[in-house]
Amino acid sequence: MRKSKRITTAIGIVLVVVLVFSFILLKAPLYYQVRSYAVMFAYSTFEKKFSLLDENSMVMKIPGGSSTPEKDWFPFVMTFNDDKGFSDFMGRDLSLTILYNFGGFSWSSSSSAFFDKNSPYFNSFYGGYVVRDNESNKIYGFTEQGEPDVEETFAIPQYDYKYLVLQSLGCPASKLKMEVLSMEIAENIRYAGYDDWVRIDSLMLVNSPEHKFKGNRRAYIQYGNPLLKEKDEEFKLMTTYGRIYARYFPEFQSTVYLYIMSPDLNTVNQCDHAILSKSVIAPK
Repeated sequence: MRKSKRITTAIGIVLVVVLVFSFILLKAPLYYQVRSYAVMFAYSTFEKKFSLLDENSMVMKIPGGSSTPEKDWFPFVMTFNDDKGFSDFMGRDLSLTILYNFGGFSWSSSSSAFFDKNSPYFNSFYGGYVVRDNESNKIYGFTEQGEPDVEETFAIPQYDYKYLVLQSLGCPASKLKMEVLSMEIAENIRYAGYDDWVRIDSLMLVNSPEHKFKGNRRAYIQYGNPLLKEKDEEFKLMTTYGRIYARYFPEFQSTVYLYIMSPDLNTVNQCDHAILSKSVIAPK
């Protein structure tokens, strides 16, 4: 009887300790980081099964933040598909798979660097797009003469940033902005193990992601909580740099883009050299 009581008491103590530590964890900055890792890993794994990569028997491995010694980017690159949304946006039947990464978490903050305006990874993304035109023999992002179609090329990051990122944060439709201010195009670039890439460097006017915390938006699961103070302007305009590499892969009947976006040009160059250029694109 005494032994049974001791066991019951011990179990009770363990449960109390677990509950206390669970409560502490829920209130600690670490919780937001762990939640983001767990949810985004599971969701991204699910999305991969329905991606153009899987459909094309294609490998597209872009290194994540865990590939660098610095605490810079989210540990792994995520996958998202939006065939219908992008088709509606462009007015024709297209398939779109998005691979993306953003500024990572620190151990002491409930927010990722994506929201931290003092971080070199503030409002910064890198990753890839795989696009296929399902309606015609047209190669997406290129003219019939093989020249880069700048309008189609920039339509992808515009759709991605304005309607998948900013709107998920609550930016009003009337404020959404992504305007190319200047660009420089270079052709016949060797990159990621292949010749004949086109590189476009640009300066853009976009909305900042800064805004006040509003309820439990699903976007907070991946980015953490926003940091804007009550008195500051939400989604104000800012300039940012973009770099995008474009190449059509006939073996996959798809156009592949590798991209970086950051208001810090040094971040763009470092990411290009240390991460994005090490991407692997190959058949399975």
